[in-house]
Formats: sequence, structure tokens, C-alpha cells
Amino acid sequence: MDIQDTTPETQDTDAQAEAAIPESEQAKQIAWDQWKNWLGSTAVVVVVLVGLMLYRSHKANEEAISNRMLGEARNVQALTAIRAQYPGTPAATLALLQIAKAQYDSGDYLAAMTSYSGFLSDNSKHPMAPVAEVGKIHCTEAMGQAAEAMAAYKAFGEKYPDSFVAPLAALGRARCLAQLGRLDEARAAYEDFLAAHPKTPWKGEIEDALKTIERAAHKSVVAL
Repeated sequence: MDIQDTTPETQDTDAQAEAAIPESEQAKQIAWDQWKNWLGSTAVVVVVLVGLMLYRSHKANEEAISNRMLGEARNVQALTAIRAQYPGTPAATLALLQIAKAQYDSGDYLAAMTSYSGFLSDNSKHPMAPVAEVGKIHCTEAMGQAAEAMAAYKAFGEKYPDSFVAPLAALGRARCLAQLGRLDEARAAYEDFLAAHPKTPWKGEIEDALKTIERAAHKSVVAL
């Protein structure tokens, strides 16, 4: 008959094995809990990423539609609709500039001034901000405030000497000088402009303005 080994060493080994079983199960449980937590975190991340992708897709679709509407807009009502339906899009931002220009072209200079100011208030760092600034000065000039406009045109030229709308400010200053009767300064401003921009598309208008200045100067001499 076999006799089971019941020495103390054997008993200790069995006890350690029995104790190891719960510890092993506990380790498995801990690992499972950690895995479930990781899965839960991953699921949240996936949901967030999917939501972000859908949001970006939605925004891209909005921008595409609003850009197309901006290209097709032919009146203030259409431009206003873009701003109402797709606020925050680049097209909505640019629509405000076009609204301001349309208001100016229709002779509503005060409304145009308000629109240009609104654009600058919300988009002071926008690449088209200089356009809005010159637009405001044009409104000031159109409302008969030649002295204020002349000073503003001059300040703009000093602030944005390399802007693509700086030539418009230079011409505006020359116009205002002529309106104020400062004919010699106006003539010099126009001549300086032609020297700096010999191929300007406004050459004909500038030459006409110079002729008008010469006639006005001649009348002044005759009057004396």
C-alpha cells in the first residue's frame, strides 16, 4: 500500500499551491477589470473621434454650400441669407464685405459704414481687413467729410504701405486734397502716383483729374 508523504515540507508545498490559486484568480480578475476599463476608455475615444469626423464633414459640407451661394449671390438679400444660414463660415464673413459694397454702391453710405465697421469688429486680423478699412474711409469721403477722409487715407497708407489696396488710399487722398482746394498738393499726389504706378489701370482717370486741377488752378489765377 502506498503511503502518502505527509512530511512538513510536503504540507508547506501544498499550502503554497492552494494559496496561489486564489492569488492567480485575483490577478486574472484585476487584469480583466483593467481590460474592461481600457475598452471603456477606448470606446469613449472612438465615439469622440467619430463625432469629430462627422462634425468636420458637416462643417465642410456647410462651407462648400455657402461658398457656392456666395459665388452665385447677386444682391444684398442673397448675401444676407448666407450669413443667416451659415454663420461662422468663411463665406458668411466675406458676404458682409459684399453687403457693405452693395450698400455703398446704392448710396447708403451710413449702412455701408456700419457693415464695414461690423466686419472689422469681428475680423480685425482677417486678410481682408484692410479692404474694410479703406471702405470705411470711402464712406467718410462720400458723406462729404473730405478733411477727415484725407487724413484717414494718409494714415492708412502709412499703416499698410504694401497692402494691395494702398493705391486706392493714395488716390483717395489725392481726390480729397483736390476737393479741399489744395490743388498743388493734389497735383503732386497724382503725379507721384503715376510715377510709382506707370501701368495703373486708372491712368485715364488720373489724367482727367490732373486736367481738372489745371483748369481750377487757371481760374484761380484769372480771378486774382
